[in-house]
Amino acid sequence: MAIDIGKTVKKIHPVEFIAKYSIYFITLILVIVCSLLTDRFFTAPNMLNILRQISIYAMIAFAESVLLISGNLDLSAGSIVALTGCTSVQVYLATGNNLFIALLFAILIGVTASLVNGIITVSCKLPSFIVTMATQKAYRGMVYLITGGMVISLPAGSNFRTLGQGYVGPIPRPIIIMLLLGVILYVIMDWTRLGRNFYALGGNREAARASGINLSKYTLFAFVLAGVFAGFAGIVFASRTNSGIPTGAVGFEGEGIAAAVIGGVGFAGGSGSAWGAIIGAFVVGVFSNILNLLGVNPYIQEIITGAIIVTAVAMDTWTRSRRVSR
Repeated sequence: MAIDIGKTVKKIHPVEFIAKYSIYFITLILVIVCSLLTDRFFTAPNMLNILRQISIYAMIAFAESVLLISGNLDLSAGSIVALTGCTSVQVYLATGNNLFIALLFAILIGVTASLVNGIITVSCKLPSFIVTMATQKAYRGMVYLITGGMVISLPAGSNFRTLGQGYVGPIPRPIIIMLLLGVILYVIMDWTRLGRNFYALGGNREAARASGINLSKYTLFAFVLAGVFAGFAGIVFASRTNSGIPTGAVGFEGEGIAAAVIGGVGFAGGSGSAWGAIIGAFVVGVFSNILNLLGVNPYIQEIITGAIIVTAVAMDTWTRSRRVSR
């Protein structure tokens, strides 16, 4: 029996192909170019260093990805990271150096802070952009209040630093935590009803409502899941510095949003993936690393990062408009 291959192979439109796979080609080209610019770039120690540096940004990118996909945004993520980091250090000291309780408390604080964002967004029917811009200030004020504006230092030999500074074989623990969280996000978003409803919520709210999805409930679920990732980012950040820094993580939400958008998470909602967020964070990390190796002024690096974000959002807008025009 003859098989009509033309009917069995699904054709992919060029616009969809660009939207889905362009980030991987860009990353490959970027690595090749950077390798040609300096022989210090493509080495195992430097690659591990980049992955370790981006791990916290990637965790924040996971949080932002969940919210962006569901049609929301969190500008308070950096403040939540500082809040969870400082409070986890305090709990660690108060419980006789119990790292497990400190980790659970960090996740609890992250979920609570993010859930408050969601409750205000849903109950007051306000854009999450406005709500989280306000709570960004409020949570940072809480950090200053509970720490007195002072850094909470830990002894150099405490096991608190194992999360952010430890290794499993040759692999830094932050990289392993990042990858495990990426797998969890992938499973949730691609293999569960919860994830499918997040995509539906961000893709077309009215269609989601018509299909019976409770918009308020799943918006809150998105904020709760984002809070889990923010909690992990907070305690890993504190572990890396072996201290609670009330002024730390300023602007981290921008890095997380940049990583998510560069990795293909649609700014308008309804599209993106966990692996895209990791790739996006890697692209940001590679740019920063190579510019540091080349001795580029840090202020110029900020300008370049801003240009990359604008380009990524413009690409997302263009691909969406082409899909609509078809």
